[in-house]
Amino acid sequence: MTAIVVLESDAFKKNMLRTSVAATRVPRSKINLRPGQAMNILDLLYSLLLSSANDASMVLAEGIGGSVDRFSDMMTYRAHELGARNSQFMNPHGLTAPGHYSTARDMALIFNHAMKNPIFREIVGTKTKTVSSVVNPKKKVQHIALRNHNRLLWNFDGALGGKTGYTYAAQKCFVGSASRDGATSTVSVLGSRDLWRDTTRLLEYGLESHPTLAMAAAPSTLLSTERMAFAQEKPLTPRLTWEELRSPDASGFILQIASFRQRERAEALRERFSQSGYQAQILAIYLQNGEIMHQVRVGPYARIAEAQQVAKVIETKEALRPIILQLSADAGMIEKQP
Repeated sequence: MTAIVVLESDAFKKNMLRTSVAATRVPRSKINLRPGQAMNILDLLYSLLLSSANDASMVLAEGIGGSVDRFSDMMTYRAHELGARNSQFMNPHGLTAPGHYSTARDMALIFNHAMKNPIFREIVGTKTKTVSSVVNPKKKVQHIALRNHNRLLWNFDGALGGKTGYTYAAQKCFVGSASRDGATSTVSVLGSRDLWRDTTRLLEYGLESHPTLAMAAAPSTLLSTERMAFAQEKPLTPRLTWEELRSPDASGFILQIASFRQRERAEALRERFSQSGYQAQILAIYLQNGEIMHQVRVGPYARIAEAQQVAKVIETKEALRPIILQLSADAGMIEKQP
């Protein structure tokens, strides 16, 4: 979020920002800037996003926002504009502070928006970088070697970039994305005890949906402007019923919205979609360890174009990214709702 505010600010065109005494006193991790030391904004962003340099974030906040408090307000306001309404920022570096919080979902929303910026995308996808600063009063240039904390750039095929984090309160955190064969998956993890294993498994799970994701993005089935305008007005009525889908020769498409271990959360989401006019159901997935995942699905639809149309509406209005699945006669696993 710090990087987004900086990159979208008119002040981004400034060349150099100077380090204040307050910026040097922030706890680690940092690149050990000293009072009066100057660095250009792009190098400060590299330091922040590759090496989690808290002092660099303070220099950016003071230089762009005028003060840490004002910059933090700018962060919160922009996050809410992006739909990340369960976030509030009290500082630019993420260290624990009263009233400073976010969620995994909000982090994913923020990251996906940031990845639309080519400068941000280039930075988070960089493995190593050497940045420079100017030390007063002798104008001596100091070079600082950075190494990206994101291990996926070295050992995960298709990794695009991400951002790590750690505090005692939040534990190990990560948000990032990977792409294979035209499919992109974003993962957001907070409070992990095995960060890279968790992140890798989640990314692999997301990228396994490549066939349906690629089908959803096929240029031959793009919707016309007129049909999309209709889709934004109201949910598309499904062309199939669950009973029709159970016939041996039936086929169709369904939107996988989300999965929950807690049945209550799945019920709440299903009810939310039902009240909005969608035909929503819950599928119980039985895992090998005995746990049950409750999967919320919307549909079914007879044609892929119809499923794509509704998926686009849900992504726009609900800030959720459905996965389009092609189904045959497996709908018998769908739990009937009273």
